[in-house]
Amino acid sequence: MTPKLLILRPLDGALQTERRAKDLGLSAVVDPLFAVESIAWSGPAAEDFDALLLTSANALRFGGPRLAEYRSLPVLAVGEKTAVAAMAAGFQVVQSGNTDARDLLDQLGDAAYREILWLAGEQHMELSVEGRHLEIIPVYRSKAMALGPEAIACLAEEAIIVLHSARAASHLVSELERLRLPTHIHHVLAFSEKVAEAAGQGWKSVQSAEHPDDDALLSLASALCLSN
Repeated sequence: MTPKLLILRPLDGALQTERRAKDLGLSAVVDPLFAVESIAWSGPAAEDFDALLLTSANALRFGGPRLAEYRSLPVLAVGEKTAVAAMAAGFQVVQSGNTDARDLLDQLGDAAYREILWLAGEQHMELSVEGRHLEIIPVYRSKAMALGPEAIACLAEEAIIVLHSARAASHLVSELERLRLPTHIHHVLAFSEKVAEAAGQGWKSVQSAEHPDDDALLSLASALCLSN
């Protein structure tokens, strides 16, 4: 029997991944390991900065009305979805990239955007860039949750687990240990090498996407299903 695809990312993104999976004829189960929620925040004056860094569309979905104070700032966006969400919210995107914030900032010219405000998640990567001042303001959080009943039922037999973040990979491993569920019968498809490393050893197979996007992940899933 062809394994089911288990999608554990927060709900908005999970439903997008599920739609793409169904278009490819893949059977998917959505049971998020995280719930994204707004947090109270106050930010510095927009005029103190010359660019706004956004690494997730969640900053726009959950940042609240204060975001409007920063529409005058040009946006540096990580990921196509973030860039699209920023433009839909009335921001001007001047630079985008599809890897991570460090890579995006490294692409900037030496004289470009020296004072940058990053509206981030509460859990974010450590980031400093020589020659630039980066102020980080968390505006949302991803709250970790226990594995839900649909995920547990899916994991009772061979499954293809899609992991979009290192935090999700680590939390999943902890949950499987807590519930005494096996890892050796499952395949892991990781958004990046970093995510694969966080998932650790002991799986039936682990593969990393060639590019950090759903199309690359689901291409791996299709090939895996065909081989079963």
